[in-house]
Amino acid sequence: MLRATTTTSLALAVVLFGFGVAQGAAGEAGPASSPPGGIAGEEGGCVEHGKINTGDATPVEPGHYEVQTGCSYSRSKRLWDRDGDTQGRALTREHSVSLELAAGVADDFDVGIASSYDWLRDDENDYDDADGELGPRRGSHFGDLGFGARWRFLNLENRSLQMAYIAGFTAPTGSHDTSREMGTSERFWSFDQSLVATKDWGRWTANAEAAFSLPFGEHRDDDRGTLGLNLAAGYQALTWLQPELEVNYEREYERNEYDPETISGTAGVIMPLTGMVSVKAGAQQGLWGRNADKAATLTLAVKLAF
Repeated sequence: MLRATTTTSLALAVVLFGFGVAQGAAGEAGPASSPPGGIAGEEGGCVEHGKINTGDATPVEPGHYEVQTGCSYSRSKRLWDRDGDTQGRALTREHSVSLELAAGVADDFDVGIASSYDWLRDDENDYDDADGELGPRRGSHFGDLGFGARWRFLNLENRSLQMAYIAGFTAPTGSHDTSREMGTSERFWSFDQSLVATKDWGRWTANAEAAFSLPFGEHRDDDRGTLGLNLAAGYQALTWLQPELEVNYEREYERNEYDPETISGTAGVIMPLTGMVSVKAGAQQGLWGRNADKAATLTLAVKLAF
């Protein structure tokens, strides 16, 4: 099953590549030097490539930096059982504030680091199955630390097509579960990688991403990896406004247990207000799943580029 699903994910990521190559030299021409975060669209405008829950293939330019701070709020009182049927559950929610830093190191190559501070609540959390009591129900601490690099290995400016490989690690810097407080860490290291394609058609822009996170170390327990497939499309309606829609798929592979699996939809707006400041705002809703919470998430982020 893993082999078949991974093959599907790679096919999704390269579908934009095939479409772009099929177009002739009459495709939209990009500028000699792409503006940060996008490439030239119709009438000299800039099409923003960054999305809310889908990666993009455009690296930060050499000598430039990006700082993004954001917050998110996720909440659920429903879940999907292993048959995909919806059931009620006690409240679970998560509120996070995040900080991401990125730097352009060379042409087609950038590096980044990201972390967050998380506030958790789960009224069904059970630290010790043997004591007959639920709890703890809350926790707060810094989350895990992610760091990595992006290499854009394909940049066909005359076809407005880019592809990139993103790789990095997540370090378990968050807190662990205790009898008094919920933990904010996965407790294990993971090797994270994704293949991303970005394609523009005038004011239309689309990203496809296939990602896999591989856990390792003694604390991974039954976790065997997480697969993510994302597809996003946006329309640069104004120079400062791009509405966008996404479909997001995630499956966690676990040994000796039923795999949690979800399909979610994201709707949002990307607002490059100036060449230095851009804002992202959106909402994600779980649409289908198995062995997972049916969650709704609100996201807001501000990015400074200089």
